[in-house]
Order: sequence, then structure tokens, then C-alpha cells
Amino acid sequence: MSQKFFIFFAIFVLNISMLYANDTVQYTPEQAYWKSFQSKPLAAGNTGHDPDSVKWITKAQWEASKWDGKTIYDPTKMTKAQFFAAICPSADRVRGIREVFYRHNPFQDNQNPTKAEVDEWHRIAINHVRALVGYSSPDRQVQKDQCMFKRALWGDERKFTTKWDQKYPGKLGSAFGPCQGSKNAHCGASFIPDAEDQAPYFSDANLVCKAQAGAEGVFSAAKSNIPWSLKWSRAFCNTLAAEGFWGGHTGPFFHREKFGFSFWDNNISNNNSTAVLRAKWTGKLMPSLYPKP
Repeated sequence: MSQKFFIFFAIFVLNISMLYANDTVQYTPEQAYWKSFQSKPLAAGNTGHDPDSVKWITKAQWEASKWDGKTIYDPTKMTKAQFFAAICPSADRVRGIREVFYRHNPFQDNQNPTKAEVDEWHRIAINHVRALVGYSSPDRQVQKDQCMFKRALWGDERKFTTKWDQKYPGKLGSAFGPCQGSKNAHCGASFIPDAEDQAPYFSDANLVCKAQAGAEGVFSAAKSNIPWSLKWSRAFCNTLAAEGFWGGHTGPFFHREKFGFSFWDNNISNNNSTAVLRAKWTGKLMPSLYPKP
């Protein structure tokens, strides 16, 4: 065999190994409390965190939610309600998401997925939503971002606890916080601890997050007992139903380059408690290919 072949093969193997290495990177910090999110869906009678383990969705309903892989759903040619039904046949079912899940099989153990696996699944799922409207080119693919995942959790810690209040005083209820007693859903949005306090949240101590342009959405539609494969879609689909394609909270799901999620169980002792999703977005804001009518 020629030297060129060996060089090509070596580069190919390197690229493949890098691809799969990236898939195993954990973005959600270890400090994020997920124990209840792992156990509550099983306690509620679901047999796992994959779509077929969800007890309230029938085979017929999944069959009706299939995507042919070709149809592009154009929001300019539908009413808001029609577009919602096209993308989300129900609040828990994004069209085609079951087939996408089992094509990738993102969870090695469907009863106990890791944070890294769930992080990667959310990347896959968002890109599938984009594919439904024809956003399939490489520049339209969303990417995970370490600082967005960390900042989403810091925002939740600031919002729901007093962990940071003594060291970081501020105006109660502001974007920076503190937040106890505030009704501002976005309280904590701009909170970023200093480099020393950030370090325990990173495996690479050289990373330091700073303020940057972006957007935030806080969603309370999901429940803590919904399996991981669908927990995100309850938030997305309910928002799509309320706002439509051009909504301020919907837009980043389709158009932002980078994202980070944090899920917060607002009542660990309640098996049907809300799973608050704080979604952070940054990077390039791609133009919409569908001008609002």
C-alpha cells in the first residue's frame, strides 16, 4: 500500500477518535444535583429514560409522530397552531425524535444515563429540531459550550439557594442577584463567580467564564419525573405552542450557535415537581431563513 494511503487512513482514524472523544465530554458540572431526575421517572412507573419506556405514550402515538426525513416544515406557510402540530404532535413528542434517539442510542444504560450522555443527547435533539425546518448545513448545527452549561447552573444556584449571597451581595431580584424572595424568573442570569470560585466546576482549571453576548430562557413546563429523552421537549414544545417560530424564547433553539442547559428540581420530595430548565445561548446568531409574515 502507498504512503499516501497510510497517511489518509491515519488522519481518518484520528478524526473518528476525536469525534467520539467529544461525545463523552461532560458539560453539566458535577455540582448539578440530578439524583432525583434519575430516580423519579422510574418511581413514576417508567421503565427507563428512553422513549419506549415512557408509559403514557402509546406505540400508535409514536407511529403518528414519525418524520419521513424529507419534509421541511415552513412556518410561513402555516398558522402558528399548524406549525406547532407539525413539529410537536404533542408537548412530549417532537416529530421524529424517537427514531433519532434509537439511531444514536445515546444512553449506554437507559435506566441511568450519565450527565455527559444527556448533554450530548440535548445537542442531537436540538439539531434534529433544526433539521425539521431545513437547517441542516454545518453552520446551522448547535454546539455545546462549557461556559453556558456552567453559567446556567450558577444562575440556578443564585436563584434557588443562598450559596453565593454572602460573598456576592447585590440588588435583590436583579439579573445578578441575590434572588431569595424575588419573583424574577431570570434572577441570576448575569451572575458569574470569580475565577477562584469557578475552578471547582471545571475539570480544566485553565477555563474561566466571562460575560458575553447571548440569550437566556427559563422554562417551567417540564416535570421532574419525565424521562431524560423527553424532559427537554416538554419545555421546547410548550414554548413553541405559545410563541410560534418567531418567539423570543423559541428563536435560540433554531438560530443560536452554542448552548448550555441546567435543570433544577424545585421540590425534591415531590415526585411530580417542576423541573426548571434554564437555557443559556451564545455564539453566532444565524439569520432566520423564514421572514415573519
